[in-house]
Amino acid sequence: MFINLKDLKANIGSPIKLTLNSEPVFVEKEWQGRSFNVFNYRVLFNGVENELSATDALKRRLDELKVGDDFLLSWEEFTKDGQLRNYWKVEKDDTTGYQNLKQPVSNGVANGVNEFEQKLQESKTEQAVVKTNKEYVSPARNGMIFNNTIKLYIANDMAWTQDEFVSNYKRVESFLDSCENAQETKPFELPVEKPVQPKAEPSQTYSQDDLPF
Repeated sequence: MFINLKDLKANIGSPIKLTLNSEPVFVEKEWQGRSFNVFNYRVLFNGVENELSATDALKRRLDELKVGDDFLLSWEEFTKDGQLRNYWKVEKDDTTGYQNLKQPVSNGVANGVNEFEQKLQESKTEQAVVKTNKEYVSPARNGMIFNNTIKLYIANDMAWTQDEFVSNYKRVESFLDSCENAQETKPFELPVEKPVQPKAEPSQTYSQDDLPF
């Protein structure tokens, strides 16, 4: 199971609630001849552990959290100097049901509407993430992995042991994961999300002053 960041990018400003469940693990990947770095986290989504692959820009936000922290993650946009820009917003969530009950009564209708709109947006993002994970573990996807493993098995004179077959199945699955997760780091992404590419031109990043907070 994994958190597909493309689902959040498709729902700008709509947060998803997660719990940080591990320290980051540095991973170097390659996609279409380009190498890039990601940091893999384990997070809890609806009580289930998922993998979250973060580029440098997102990792800088997650560095402000500690393992066990609940947080809201969303893809935001703003305009600076007439140019539309995007960034990852990570907000630690310290709210509880009891604390929510203690909100001021003034502007209660307006607050209620805003909360309803926020919950509606959260619901859309959560539904998108759940839908992606259902497709991710679909029989069609597993069949594709199995068929490609069989091709490798035949190419190697069908000489694998059972453990070797399982190991190569996982290797094919991992390669597919890398290809899918690499989509968010294609060169045409906005500068804030360009990955580190040692073999290519240095990626552009925004200074802290560029962000709207």
